Amino acid sequence: MDSTGEPADSGRIPTPLDPQPPQHPFPDPRPQPWPFPPGEPWRCRRLGPVSGRYEGEMTQPKAGSRALDLRVDIDPRYANSPVMDRVSGDLYMLMRIGLPFRPGRTLRIYQVSWIVDEPEVSWARCSVTIRGRVRFWTGTQPTTDVTIVIPWATFTAAGPASVTFEKAGGTAEQFTCKRMSDCFRDLDLQVGVCASVDNPPVVPTYDTHAHNTRPAGMPQRDLTIEEAYREAGICVTTHSDRPVVDDSDPQFDTWTDAELHDAMESHFALYPGGWPKWAMWGLLAGRYVNASVGGIMFDYGAQYGGPGRSPERQGFAVFREHSWFDNLPAGTPANQDEAWALRQYLYTWVHEAGHAFNYVHSWNKGRPDALSWMNYPQNVTGFWDDFALRLDDEELIHLRHGNRAAVIPGGDAWATGLHLEGEAPAWIDAQLEGDAPVELLVRSKASFDFMEPVSVELRLRNLLDDTDLPLDTRLDPASGTVAVYIRKPSGNVVEYHAVMCKVGEPEVRALVPTTGVKGEDRFSHEVLLSYGADGFYFDEPGEYAVRAVYRGPGGLVLPSNLHRVRIAHPASRDEESLAQDFFSHQVGMALLLGGSRSPHLEEGHEVLERVCTQRGDTLLGARVAAVLMDGFSRPFFHLDERTLRKIHDPEPERGLALSEPARELYHHRPEKALNLAYHRLVRARARALTVLDEVQRARQELAELRADLADRDVNEPVLAAIAAHAESL
Repeated sequence: MDSTGEPADSGRIPTPLDPQPPQHPFPDPRPQPWPFPPGEPWRCRRLGPVSGRYEGEMTQPKAGSRALDLRVDIDPRYANSPVMDRVSGDLYMLMRIGLPFRPGRTLRIYQVSWIVDEPEVSWARCSVTIRGRVRFWTGTQPTTDVTIVIPWATFTAAGPASVTFEKAGGTAEQFTCKRMSDCFRDLDLQVGVCASVDNPPVVPTYDTHAHNTRPAGMPQRDLTIEEAYREAGICVTTHSDRPVVDDSDPQFDTWTDAELHDAMESHFALYPGGWPKWAMWGLLAGRYVNASVGGIMFDYGAQYGGPGRSPERQGFAVFREHSWFDNLPAGTPANQDEAWALRQYLYTWVHEAGHAFNYVHSWNKGRPDALSWMNYPQNVTGFWDDFALRLDDEELIHLRHGNRAAVIPGGDAWATGLHLEGEAPAWIDAQLEGDAPVELLVRSKASFDFMEPVSVELRLRNLLDDTDLPLDTRLDPASGTVAVYIRKPSGNVVEYHAVMCKVGEPEVRALVPTTGVKGEDRFSHEVLLSYGADGFYFDEPGEYAVRAVYRGPGGLVLPSNLHRVRIAHPASRDEESLAQDFFSHQVGMALLLGGSRSPHLEEGHEVLERVCTQRGDTLLGARVAAVLMDGFSRPFFHLDERTLRKIHDPEPERGLALSEPARELYHHRPEKALNLAYHRLVRARARALTVLDEVQRARQELAELRADLADRDVNEPVLAAIAAHAESL
């Protein structure tokens, strides 16, 4: 098959109208001088590709009752855009409404999506015929075959398409669909900008030859967010009118997860209309509370009923003050440092928008070496030498032909519908053989009370006796370096999916050899696993198993031990009654967002305060008190009609009062599994006491913490850090 869609052995005589691949994937439509060579080679020369999006209504058996969005992907549709050899579509029911004294209105009700994975394509001079077996993404459907015939006349574009579905039993449905675009889907991206970001550019434009590190033969062009997704098959529309978020309050300096979530909720409340829809919000913000984070996909709607229900995946943020963008030029890069910054800026925008299209990181899909916008460059040797600035083929198939609900913003929950059914069971049973240079350990106490938030310690440890190991110590699943798999009491295995997804710089720490200073050969981080994108993971009594997998530079993939925990049964009917309020989306999000005081999570915060007040002397109350302590220790800023306004001052006294029973509990409970929680709580209390000018009391609590941890054989570097912190107050 040649690039015009003619059979290679058709005997066609070449003409001046032939394309000049690879620059032009279809014939040049400009008029050419007569006479043409013999054989009428000019007949049925089309203006453009067949591939793209078609729309139309049913013609048989019940005309106008249904609609079809058809996506054809069988020939080159756009420069630098690979062909995936698929056809797919979405079926809708049509509802026509006639209102008195008003024009009639037609509503489309989405029903189901389908795909043909291996279409049979037959090219003729004036048409192409596509046949194949239909695979429906959801539901039980009869065996169905589809035949698509797309004609064209001389110097016209392809279409309209005639589509016939033949179902088992002999029934058939026919549609006529007009070609709409060479894109497979369309999306509106609204870019908001914080007022504090006053240095251009807002959105990137990158000359693909600006940086010298690039694949040989990469076509030179200006790549933007729109162009990157146009090449992928999505027409993204941005607007020059960019809403400004007023973040000028002098007390506001960094964004937290809680405030990003609140801003998303408030922003979309300004734009009424049903979800899901082909719309997305990108916020160019100043700085994130963790300076290593350059971008984040942050939205899980609190007001719509919880995870798995729309809307989700609506927006993301890029942080302009990240060190990646220190050398970002306002115009054409003047040197390689500026070119690198501009390329990284484009990467961050495209990467975070990709998460909102329901992309997980490449290694989460079993493709750790993928050359894709969705991978981490630092994890693939020679990434920029070979990366062609595109999504990989499996990602293109998802974006162009995936189940509509799994792609459209506001549809299925993040990280669902991605063909990962075999990943979690495989990893939960993985066993490491051989001598690994580093250990990943998962540990916690063996049992948790019913409703008690489940946290585990993830610990990296250098096992070598003669070499330092520099490792990325971002052990939060939201950062993408660690995946966590959970086997529930039912035997079902799920992957823990973080509510937020962050891209940023590695936080590298050199772990000394085992023969070095005791304690400096390891790094620990406590991870809250109770709540994530799929809801509560430990909401029923019984035994659970947890395994983590660490992915680091140089292709390092390291599974942890298999760690077992048990969740106790409710101790009373009162506890069962409380659980009905506790296991809710608002409570889960308030927990996860560090005691967020967002008005969108007000009910959840009230439940947590009630738990803390009624059960402050239990581990459930202690865990909740630590979370509320964090929330009360800082002001909270709410997005009110595009202005960030402080709606809550810090209330350190309130946090200290709620958390005092928790401190006493940890002081009198010597279990090593509680050390991290105890340490974190006292540090937070010390900060609050310092704000209240009670420095001596803060030092006393830190001294008591140090003594308790010393009795529990905690390593000297940790004890020294506590003492140094007390002296610094």
